[in-house]
Formats: sequence, structure tokens, C-alpha cells
Amino acid sequence: MGTPLKYILSLLLLATFLYGTLAALTYNTIQIKIEKLDVLEQELMEKEEQGEVSYSFKQNYNKEYDTYMHLQTRLQSFWMKWIFNFREYRTP
Repeated sequence: MGTPLKYILSLLLLATFLYGTLAALTYNTIQIKIEKLDVLEQELMEKEEQGEVSYSFKQNYNKEYDTYMHLQTRLQSFWMKWIFNFREYRTP
């Protein structure tokens, strides 16, 4: 009787470890995207004031923004937005 229970507990421990690892990696990636978006949003505001926003710059901002939003909706990170105070950025 102890063997199936040990097997189930081992699988549960492995699943918990994998989920925790993926959550930590996703959190680090979100932090990197926050740093990039901080810089890009500042540059975007400066370029809009000057009227010089290029198509490639907008595409780069859109790509970073979309990746940032997708990272927050993954299985390993959907709960993070209620615990951590992730910054809101301008919608492209």
C-alpha cells in the first residue's frame, strides 16, 4: 500500500518542482521585459513629441508589449499579476 502513495507523492513533488522552476524563469523574463519596455516607452514618448516615430520602432514596441502581456497569461504566471505589482504600459 505504501508504494502507490510514494509514487504519487514523487510525481507530485516533481510536478511542483517543474512548475516552480517555470514560474521563476517566467518571472525573470517578465522583469527583463519591464526594463526593455521602460526604455522603449520613454523613447516612444520622446519620438512622438518630435513626430519621428518610425514603423520599425513601433513594430519593436508592439512585439515587446505583446510578449510582456503573453508572459503574464501563461499557466505558470497567470496568478503573478495579483501578487506582484506589474506595471501597466501604453497599449500600442
